[in-house]
Amino acid sequence: MTRACLSVLAGMYALQLSSFAGTSGHLNAAFLVVLLLLITRCWLLLAGFVVGLGWFFLAAEELIASRIPAAIEGDSLVVEIKVVDFPSTSGATSSFLVQPLDDARLPARVRLSWYEPPVSLHHGDRWRLEVRLRRPRGARNPGGFDFEAWLFRERMAATGYVVNGHRNRLLPPLPSSAVDQLQRRFVGRVVALIENPEPAAVLIALVVGTRHLLSDAQWQRYATTGTSHLMAISGLHIGLAAGGAYLLALFAAGLLSVRARQRNHRRAAIVCSVVVALWYATIAGFAVPARRASLMLLLVGGAAFMHRKPKLAAIVSAAALLIALLDPLATMTPGFMLSFAAVALLIWVARRRAGLATLQLMLLCGLLPLVAVLFDRVSLAALPVNLLAVPLFAFVTVPLSLLGLVLDGALQPLGDLALLLAARSITLLEKGLTLFAALPLASITVPALTGVAWLSIIAPGLWALLPPGWPGRPVAWLGLVALLLHQPGRPGTGCARVSILDVGQGLAVVIETHRRTLLYDTGPAYRSGGNAAANVVLPYLAHRGVRELDRLLVSHADLDHAGGVGAILDSLPVHEVLAGEPLAGVRTLPCRAGQNWSYDGVEFEVLYPPLLADVEGNNRSCVLQLSVGEHRLLLTGDIEASAEQELTRTRSLLAVDAVVVPHHGSRTSSTPPFVEALQASIAIVSSGYNNHWGLPKPDIVQRWQAAGADVLNTATAGAIELSLCAASGLESIRRYRHDNRRIWHE
Repeated sequence: MTRACLSVLAGMYALQLSSFAGTSGHLNAAFLVVLLLLITRCWLLLAGFVVGLGWFFLAAEELIASRIPAAIEGDSLVVEIKVVDFPSTSGATSSFLVQPLDDARLPARVRLSWYEPPVSLHHGDRWRLEVRLRRPRGARNPGGFDFEAWLFRERMAATGYVVNGHRNRLLPPLPSSAVDQLQRRFVGRVVALIENPEPAAVLIALVVGTRHLLSDAQWQRYATTGTSHLMAISGLHIGLAAGGAYLLALFAAGLLSVRARQRNHRRAAIVCSVVVALWYATIAGFAVPARRASLMLLLVGGAAFMHRKPKLAAIVSAAALLIALLDPLATMTPGFMLSFAAVALLIWVARRRAGLATLQLMLLCGLLPLVAVLFDRVSLAALPVNLLAVPLFAFVTVPLSLLGLVLDGALQPLGDLALLLAARSITLLEKGLTLFAALPLASITVPALTGVAWLSIIAPGLWALLPPGWPGRPVAWLGLVALLLHQPGRPGTGCARVSILDVGQGLAVVIETHRRTLLYDTGPAYRSGGNAAANVVLPYLAHRGVRELDRLLVSHADLDHAGGVGAILDSLPVHEVLAGEPLAGVRTLPCRAGQNWSYDGVEFEVLYPPLLADVEGNNRSCVLQLSVGEHRLLLTGDIEASAEQELTRTRSLLAVDAVVVPHHGSRTSSTPPFVEALQASIAIVSSGYNNHWGLPKPDIVQRWQAAGADVLNTATAGAIELSLCAASGLESIRRYRHDNRRIWHE
């Protein structure tokens, strides 16, 4: 069973890690190979691999085929929908999952956002809405969150927003299931009962599995301290519910039975515990960790019911295989990987009879490679924090929370008391997490790993897996030291790495030399309250191991260029800030023509605006030229025709290897004399996919192409990275969306 499980999973993950995008012909050939291999038993493992690959491919193709046609992207559609989750709110924007009702044009699950909805949105609402949809799409950057992968594994085949207007109407609700009604009632009880929103949000996540009320600060606190797993309805929660039900059933059966000693109530208690576990998992939404725990409990309970000794390895394998075959996309979730890896690791080390502290240390080290790959961070505070948090949750928080759920109706006063006590325990925990999260090195970000650097995260895992006394086992701890000290490679002297990040409709460019880092613009701010600096720029800098900026240069004050300045300054030391226009609340130096400096053999010069220029807005953009030997790159901000004319009139422009096209490819810019003067080999447009303004304009793209430039667009290429060196010029042009494409990416 274990071999079959591993071979099927290997096939599924092989497809997830490749950019394979086959056809039905490939799939038919694969099934033919499977049939041939099944004839010979020695080929069963290879057959399992092909089955896993083909099964995942079928599920992926089915979901991809359900995406909305490109022809209706951006069209205004009036649709009738039902809200099928608890809406989350960020700033003035609500985001929610909907199920379209009787509309063949749309997929089964659509994620919508609504800016300033006229009323509060609720789980179960039925609406007629005017919406504009698009196929699943997200920014693609090194070190960034793969939004498209998240949409894919959550089976959301379209995203979009609600158009405010008279067409939107709240309709009478449809009948709801008993589970939905129970979830809504519990959420309402907790929100009304507990004044502090933070413990209330955690309590709701623990019981009904919805995390819509958790704040970004809470998520950051739990992630930093390695306790995010407490928010998942997993083996801990399911096991506590089942164990409590088992003991209560035995106790009740003993009290009710006149001949208790002559009857075996064990089987009845087993059935009761399994039913309660499945009930709890259903209430909590049956996320992957809850499915794993429920299936394992069902298999263990079945073995105990038949008076057979369960084989734990076989049970874990059977549960993993069953989930993977019933729901192949579930294998993409961190919950699947971490949940089964943790259980397998516990079984592996259980024979050592380790204490709680040793067991936590082995879990930390054994899961470190997987955690580092999935989340790009390692929490060094996880060991001491979990030693305190897990017992508190296991013996206080979770039992009281479940008791509060069960005690309803006439017993609600007792249930409310249990919920208040559970909230007190969460408040105590959060105070401890705040203290630990503030410690130096509580959590470290794992920068880009290449070559032998991967040993730094694999070595601690080997320490947990290898038996005591194994030669060289203690040396594995050096891997953790190497991880703390690791820095990704940087360009050599006389070279620069330039990264034009995919920030949607905006601009952010990171320039790295041998020892220095400059950021040109910070990307846009969003109406929801977030910004591209937090979502894209800072994760990219962490991926590159950048812990400080030598210069932040903001071309001008428009929000699509300066929207993330505050997030950058709050998160990183910045030695100097230059700006083409004053920025509210930020102390800056004016960016003016003639300023120049040198980093590691790379020359920087500001070409525009002039010192006494009487301009503002786009034409106040700071134009920066980067030079290495005879090779140059030009960053232009949002300058328009008059600024371009000034640059060409004063003969400030020289031929360049690459240019970031002014104003995202608008017709206000890229005038013929300007384009001809630059003679660029590469012209890069930073724009949003299917943006409202239709940028870059087709005629502007053609103008650059006619001048001999290869035009690249972050909207279709993702982040664009290139190297510029004095000796070799422009080289190593990488398009992240193309070079790192997976089957779910557009």
